[in-house]
Parts: sequence; C-alpha cells; structure tokens
Amino acid sequence: MNKKYNSFREIDEDLKILALQREINKEYTKYSFQEIKTYFYPFNLIRSFDGFVARVLVPFILTKVLKKKRLPE
Repeated sequence: MNKKYNSFREIDEDLKILALQREINKEYTKYSFQEIKTYFYPFNLIRSFDGFVARVLVPFILTKVLKKKRLPE
C-alpha cells in the first residue's frame, strides 16, 4: 500500500492519524487486559463454576438418580 504524497502536510496528517490509532489500540489493549483479569478473579471463577454446576451437573445427576430409581420397578 504505497501512497504517493504531494506535500509534507499530507505526510504529517497521516502520521498524526497513525499516532492516534496507535493510542486507541493501546487503550483498547489495556481495557481488554483489565477485563480478562477481572474474569479470572477467584470470586468470578467461583460464580462461573456455580453456573456450570447449575446448568450441567445438577440435571445430569438428577437424570442418573431418576433412572436408577425406575429400574427396580
């Protein structure tokens, strides 16, 4: 992507735009890193595990128990 410039002013404008884009990307990376850190706090991990237990393990265990109770009949 070779752009042809007609003046130094155009070069300066593009450099300013690139510098601003770099700052935006830096801030976005910081924000994303903070979100990842908060996701891995122990309290949040426990909440996620509780949700997993409620959604997956409890129904699985209940179906196993109910199947065992039905067999002797």
